[in-house]
Amino acid sequence: MLPEITEQKPVLTGKLLYHSYSCYTCNDSKLYLYDFAANTNSLLSDGWAIDNPMNAHFSPDVAYIVFMGVQKGTSNWDIFYWKIGAASEPINLTSALGNTRDEDPNFNNKGDRIIFKHSGHLVEMDLGGNITRTISSGNSEESMPCYNYDDSNILYAQGDGASSDIFLVDTSGSNIKKMEALPAIQEYFPVAKDTLSFFYTAWQSLNNHNDQLYLGYYNGIKLPVYLPFNTSDANYSDAGPCGLKYLFLSSTKADSKGGYDLYIANIITGKIWNMLLYNTNINSVKEELGACYFNR
Repeated sequence: MLPEITEQKPVLTGKLLYHSYSCYTCNDSKLYLYDFAANTNSLLSDGWAIDNPMNAHFSPDVAYIVFMGVQKGTSNWDIFYWKIGAASEPINLTSALGNTRDEDPNFNNKGDRIIFKHSGHLVEMDLGGNITRTISSGNSEESMPCYNYDDSNILYAQGDGASSDIFLVDTSGSNIKKMEALPAIQEYFPVAKDTLSFFYTAWQSLNNHNDQLYLGYYNGIKLPVYLPFNTSDANYSDAGPCGLKYLFLSSTKADSKGGYDLYIANIITGKIWNMLLYNTNINSVKEELGACYFNR
């Protein structure tokens, strides 16, 4: 009998952004940057005059990040832009918009535009904070937008809870397509993977509201793929693509130290590794979420 081959965790050299907080309503989120090559885990947001920074994303050249947070002294969610390693504070790109909720920012693939949720709808701005285009203005709340592979379309979630579904809209806002929309099942947080597919999060079933991760397809020819590392007794969410076959995610599975821990998984074999195997300071008794990986 041949010996069993143990699948080893992937060897990576890029960087990983994520946030960590005590609880969803504790308002104590902090941003971290893990460098695989140097094996260093850095607290980015220490000393910033910004409360609750989270949901950060890299620019395509990995020189900048964009994230949401609350400027100290206010109660408004704003979008911030920061050059990695800069001594100066992040720039508040949306402070001039007034008392509005500005959330869920994401760079386009050229790095010269940012899509985000502004007062419940999708808008696009340049790197100076000027809104260049309103993508949507319907009656339902639209959130969690991201560009597809060539910036021609935007994936996003529409609705809330059981009514939340995944949609695709072109950047003119004139052509909207429903992508994933099972009745009474929450589907949200779409993330572009490649020219054919995207990841998203959805409830396991009508009666089991544990989040699970799926691979969906733009052309609709293939049915969504239930990714093999999911288990119905835990949550799996916050997809962060990593190459062709790996995915960063957050999960409440049994070996987590807190509620949510960060993991990396093989989307083909289903093998999953706790990020503590890379660095013992990454996961904690707090909740680690919002992984975004980039390798130049």
